[in-house]
Amino acid sequence: TGLLSVEAQPWLADHVVLGRVMLPGAVLVELALAAGESVDCAVLDELTLATPLVLPEHGGAQVRVVVGPRTAERRTVAVYSRPEGTGQEWATHATGFLTDNALVAGAEAALEQWPPTGAASVPVDSAYQIFRERGYGYGPVFQGLRAAWRRGGELFAEVVLPEEAAAEAGRFGLHPALLDAAMHVAILNDSNDSNDSNDSNDNAEDGSGGTVIPFAWNRVALHAVGAAAVRVRIATAADGGMDIRVADVTGAPVLTVGSMASRRVSAGQLGAAPRDVGALYAPEWVPVTRLDGTDTAWATWSRVAEAGTEVPAVVVLNASAPAEADVPGSVRSALDGVLTVAQRWLTEERFAASRLVVVTRGAMPVGPGGAPAEGDVVQAPVWGLVRAALAENPGRFALADVAVDADDAAVDRAVAAVLSGEAEVAVRGGVVLVPRLTRLTVDVPAGEVPVSVPSLDGEGAVLVTGGTGGLGAVMARYLVAERGVRDLVLVSRRGGGAPGAAELAAELREAGAAVEVVACDLSDRESVVELVGSLVSGRGLLAVVHAAGVGDNGLLGSLTLDRFDAVLGAKADAAWWLHEATV
Repeated sequence: TGLLSVEAQPWLADHVVLGRVMLPGAVLVELALAAGESVDCAVLDELTLATPLVLPEHGGAQVRVVVGPRTAERRTVAVYSRPEGTGQEWATHATGFLTDNALVAGAEAALEQWPPTGAASVPVDSAYQIFRERGYGYGPVFQGLRAAWRRGGELFAEVVLPEEAAAEAGRFGLHPALLDAAMHVAILNDSNDSNDSNDSNDNAEDGSGGTVIPFAWNRVALHAVGAAAVRVRIATAADGGMDIRVADVTGAPVLTVGSMASRRVSAGQLGAAPRDVGALYAPEWVPVTRLDGTDTAWATWSRVAEAGTEVPAVVVLNASAPAEADVPGSVRSALDGVLTVAQRWLTEERFAASRLVVVTRGAMPVGPGGAPAEGDVVQAPVWGLVRAALAENPGRFALADVAVDADDAAVDRAVAAVLSGEAEVAVRGGVVLVPRLTRLTVDVPAGEVPVSVPSLDGEGAVLVTGGTGGLGAVMARYLVAERGVRDLVLVSRRGGGAPGAAELAAELREAGAAVEVVACDLSDRESVVELVGSLVSGRGLLAVVHAAGVGDNGLLGSLTLDRFDAVLGAKADAAWWLHEATV
């Protein structure tokens, strides 16, 4: 028995499928193998996945692994869960059999010749962006694919755990993130084959195309424990599944899988994460009266930046940056300035006992329904950057937002609030505000989330950016099924050539919508202007849903402005070009 949650096992939050944090099938394998080891049945003969386990955003899932009595040479094994503290019925997630027979000889997993002779290299640089478009939101711990090769029907890969996860590899038989990433070369190969053929694939049971998850494991044997980097060979098993061989960096066997079959999964099949629909909360900025350290002296970053200068307990960095020719350029200037200082703040020992308070001006909406002024969207992304830095380095950073025309007295009050234990502060008219979760008082029917959505009654098309990706596809289905939209324009970088685009369009048309799939580089201003203009002058544009996005996750120390570029281009730049084109 135990408890699984993103709080207790933060690395689980890096496994996102179709927008939901889903327990990897590799975790179920790890649990079953560990249970088998404890009863001298160390080989997982079979394991069939029943219901995916979607982890809640808060709280956790109680887990129960049950091994049955020995019958002949096997024991049954099953994995169950239920939401923490609810007393609900146990849900079955996997069932199978354990055995003590070595069904797969470990020597067959040896991969001593490396790279494999006669294999052609497969590019992996854009693998995780391709995966994102297919519905997989892998975070850093699961982004382990480093190199890949192909030789006829065989696939080979090098997979590693990132440094923060590698330190815990010894706690597992084979770290589930490593086993999960070992299969990513097959997803990449499937995506490349789909792009090469440009044909739709409707075979939902064999796991080809779309978003797939492991469904059935057979003859899984662990030969060595604690690996942090592995070599992988995948071939087609006799039953049509994947024959998987995992070895360490010397080629010695680590794990063998006689056959693993996948199946396609939809957002509807995953359902929603367990939650208490009777207790919905939202952030609200509320006044705070307790302020410690009101007499504490602070210094600006410019005063302490020079080596050898005395550093006080609090240093204030103004996040404003020189205005560029356009908003996207100004956003980059603001982020670059803060990132440069934040990275230096963590690397120089003389700052170790101090806290950096990053001050923005008018960047945060703090009143009911409030919104930043148009120009202040430049500083808003700074809050995302510093929030990430604070999460990685508790106590080293804080955020404060003051009015555009605020003087040093407002900063004094913000610093006092930070020294009182607040990590995020706003000051308006001399009043210090802090964010707190407050319970919503609106009357919400059970199972619904209270959101304010505009009316979609009227003539014209609804434009969905990233419309063929995981989140965009979910939104497109919602617009048609729940909001009655009958004219959709789905936009992505590859348009109709994106994986699953043809199937999605056909599904939406069958539901009664007219669907157009368009290829457009949303980070390019002229392309966006042309796209919006053609719709406005044609059948009209009713609404825009901006779901496009590119991920490039990493810790603060590894970030660069170049890495920001791709992320900002698809999300922030595109949002601004859409704003300009539609006002």
